[in-house]
Amino acid sequence: MKKHVFTCIAAALILSITGSAYAAEPTLEEQQAELSALKTRLATVEKQLKTQESKQKKTEETIKKSKDSDVKFYGDARVRSIDSGDGYEFEQRVRLNLEKQINKNAFFRVRGIIMNENEMGATGTSDNYNKIDNAYMQFNNLYGDKNSSIKLGRFGHSFGTTGYWSSAGSLGMYDGIEVTTGKVVKVSAGFGDWGGAKDNNSSTDGKRTTANKIEKNVFLKLGYKPSEATALQAWHIRETNADASPVDYEVTGLGFKSDIGKNWSLAGDYSKNVAIDDKPVGKFFTLSYGNANYRNEHSYEARLYYADVDKGNVPGTLNKSINIPCNDVKGPGVSLHYVVAENVLAEFLTGFNMEKKSTGKDADNYYRFQVSTNF
Repeated sequence: MKKHVFTCIAAALILSITGSAYAAEPTLEEQQAELSALKTRLATVEKQLKTQESKQKKTEETIKKSKDSDVKFYGDARVRSIDSGDGYEFEQRVRLNLEKQINKNAFFRVRGIIMNENEMGATGTSDNYNKIDNAYMQFNNLYGDKNSSIKLGRFGHSFGTTGYWSSAGSLGMYDGIEVTTGKVVKVSAGFGDWGGAKDNNSSTDGKRTTANKIEKNVFLKLGYKPSEATALQAWHIRETNADASPVDYEVTGLGFKSDIGKNWSLAGDYSKNVAIDDKPVGKFFTLSYGNANYRNEHSYEARLYYADVDKGNVPGTLNKSINIPCNDVKGPGVSLHYVVAENVLAEFLTGFNMEKKSTGKDADNYYRFQVSTNF
């Protein structure tokens, strides 16, 4: 369309320039000569337009290629204060991310935790939590299938829909491979070692393993969306070197998340660990209102939680995104989230009237306030 517009404009200009030639009645020969000259000039204009289109296409390809090879650098920081019954403690975290697009179907990502919940006032040589928790390559569109991908290296996992069991964005430290495919039902499977999710502690375990974590394992996840408003997930993870771990894990879980009204959503998870005699069960539910988005200043969100999680169901506390107690506890929680300025989020969380499931005794109330920023 653009080409024809330019051609018509050029023709109009040519006709306006040569208009004087028609002031007198032209002869047939003069008309033919003028028409031939006009055709020649139009051909020249069309050639110029084709040349310009070719240059434009090359420019767009260059820009696209440049975007494909872009290096992205971003991060986040957080300061928090927690009181779980023994007084307030202040901690800080800083994480830095680097992403490199290898080509249109592949990229590399690394995330370094510069400070990870380090106690304020004690930062320095006593820091023990600095680490690279994500360092992986991902290849998409395998064999022309846009729904397929493979991830290799160190990354995180989301098992369940609430984040009470694990969330990929919270902590990575999973060294392994994950293959994903499927359009109607999304299938992810793989294997790896999650042993790096918590430092070894020889004082509590002579085999230098930490008492509550998954090490070498295999896993399977199935995701299905029956509608735009609802997502379902089924998952299974089994530890393959149980003899080297103080607590064994073979956990199967089911979860759902659904928009139940304007600004309202409900999510729930159920899982059972059949690898130990008590077969500990975890149940966790979240009712949310609003959406606190870092990019949307003054956006807000409120959440109501209910936890009923047996001891031995959750493999650790570092790789989850739920920030109230959800291990060996039963009871409710509340959280409030408010974006005070673009990329600055303030949050208050509490768990109250909870009991410790393994003993049946009342648990201390949990209070937490934190301010986070993306940059």
